Amino acid sequence: MKWISAYDTGMRVSFPGLCAVVCVLILVAAAGCTSPGGAGPAAATPVSGAVQDTGRVIDLNDPAALKAFLEKFDTYAETSREKAGISGMAVAVVKDGNVIIMKGYGTKTVGKADPVTNDTVFQIGSTSKAFTAALVAMEVDRGRMNWSDPMTQYVPDFAMSDPWVTKEYTITDSLAQRSGIGDHWGMDLATFGLDRADMIHTLRYAEPVSSFRSSFMYQNVPFVATGAAIEKTSGKTWEDNLQERIFTPLHMTGASSTYAAFQASPDHVTLYRHGVLSNNTTGAIPIDPDWAFNNVSYEFGPAGGINANIQDMAAWTIFQLGNGSYNGQQLISPAGMAYMHTPRTPVSDTMISQKNYYCQAWMYTGQDGTPDIVWHDGETLGSHSVVLMVPSRNLGIVVLANEAGGTALPDGLAFAFYRQAFGLANPDVSAIVQAQADKSNEQLLADQPVRPARPAEPLAPEKYTGSYTNTIYGKAVVAEQAGNLTLTFGKTPVTFDLSPWDGNTFASTCPQWGPDYHGQVMFATGRDGTVTGLTTSLILDKDFKRDAAFVRV
Repeated sequence: MKWISAYDTGMRVSFPGLCAVVCVLILVAAAGCTSPGGAGPAAATPVSGAVQDTGRVIDLNDPAALKAFLEKFDTYAETSREKAGISGMAVAVVKDGNVIIMKGYGTKTVGKADPVTNDTVFQIGSTSKAFTAALVAMEVDRGRMNWSDPMTQYVPDFAMSDPWVTKEYTITDSLAQRSGIGDHWGMDLATFGLDRADMIHTLRYAEPVSSFRSSFMYQNVPFVATGAAIEKTSGKTWEDNLQERIFTPLHMTGASSTYAAFQASPDHVTLYRHGVLSNNTTGAIPIDPDWAFNNVSYEFGPAGGINANIQDMAAWTIFQLGNGSYNGQQLISPAGMAYMHTPRTPVSDTMISQKNYYCQAWMYTGQDGTPDIVWHDGETLGSHSVVLMVPSRNLGIVVLANEAGGTALPDGLAFAFYRQAFGLANPDVSAIVQAQADKSNEQLLADQPVRPARPAEPLAPEKYTGSYTNTIYGKAVVAEQAGNLTLTFGKTPVTFDLSPWDGNTFASTCPQWGPDYHGQVMFATGRDGTVTGLTTSLILDKDFKRDAAFVRV
């Protein structure tokens, strides 16, 4: 696939889903200086000799220098992809309203000769959040909503655990990741069949871990509430708003917002997730098109439910850098664009930058002496994406890949592009990111529980069977068949197979999910030995050490 260069042809192109990356930034900074907390990241093997020299700033306005840089980066991108073991990837770079790179790398499916093209559709995960923020800006421009309006004005069922927070919580709060509830709270709501209205309702049960507006805690469910607010003021679904107000005017012809549309695309990637396999190794697991959990990202829609190809995302990035205008049409006012890109919530006080904030569905990062960046990454159960912009240079890069977990290749490439272009230290970010991913995979294996050498005997199976209840997930049933126990719960039922582990603790597997799920169910008993409840590992929330407690009924 040929790289498209407006500088070669003179043409002007117009066209017919984070926290992990904050850690990446910390690693990149730590690799170049000493941290008061101890050692820096694991040693990284350089990806290739195509890395730009530290201190050499590329003259982006010199066509020859830019072309040489892009050719070198092309080699670096492909070598990084191969080293990370990612099947398919697409990259676009835009500058001054032009697409100067657009290319697919690898194949859509491991082992098949089906190359990724500029039309190949990926899931973009949480980079979808900025689309929701853009729809809010459009509603504000039309006078139907204000950034400072309380969420309850548009979503009456919205409530937090504290009535005062419920009253004060605004649209801006929802988009600025400062609710005070725990990081990534509610990841498993859609896994167990809760729809968007259910998700919004459950927010009242989320216990805060910090005070309201005091700290950054990455969330998805508040964006679902924001989507509901947009639907209230516009009178149209979030999906219809996207199509009519963003996809169509930006000529994002490959973009959509349902799993059915993703599957119906004639050119889309196979999705892969990363996890612990039954042979106690980590690896990529191809996602079956009929897998029961394929709709999870789309249920979180306003937080992460968009599909797009690299052409679509290049157009979106040009629009973001164009002060709300695209092809001569002002879709969002300059004031609205500025509001979305303005820092709101401090993300950390680490050494990674003097400026590190969450805005309205965007991150804002910068250090003295270097151009500030506005960016966001995204991940679904089977893909990873990143959009990174340098507004002062009218420059942006998009990277899409078809594997989730186990690597942060898109982030590594985007930040490597930025650091190489501006001559910053540690330009080989992909190698640093991959070294950390390898270390995380090793830790994932090390964290697997080890059964006691002499486990206690469990109670008789019938002592555990019966019904249990949880405020969020509803009714659960423990059943017994031929001496084997199962636990089933969820609005869309999910069943776990239980096997004795140690006394009243059982190991759990989930055939519906796949071989990479390994959890535990712990039964509680009263003084008389009667089982009174259970606590179970969840699936996605398991990564955040959040369990669900059920009371026996």
